Amino acid sequence: MTERGPKFNETNVYRVGRNSRLYEGLFLSKLVLKKHGSVQIEGMGESIYLAFKFGQILSKNGLATIKSIREENVESEGRKGINPKISILLEKSANFDNLTKDIVLRSN
Repeated sequence: MTERGPKFNETNVYRVGRNSRLYEGLFLSKLVLKKHGSVQIEGMGESIYLAFKFGQILSKNGLATIKSIREENVESEGRKGINPKISILLEKSANFDNLTKDIVLRSN
């Protein structure tokens, strides 16, 4: 058996996939912000634009503030070429709890 990484919402990292949907990703980012107080949105390759879009929308709507943006190039093992990667760290704003009072986290 292969060992998998942590389950969703155990850490503050949200990895954006190529097939991620905009509204789904925004909702999941809000859940991570509500639980951890910050979210690190990561996008790689084709999904970089989505990671930027999530960060921009959360910041523009007053839900979060952008603390840092990191860029790096990642080499995949066994493949030629380099893949770009972006990491955007957001912290919840002062109005976050007021704006998301309807979102309730389940304890499972």
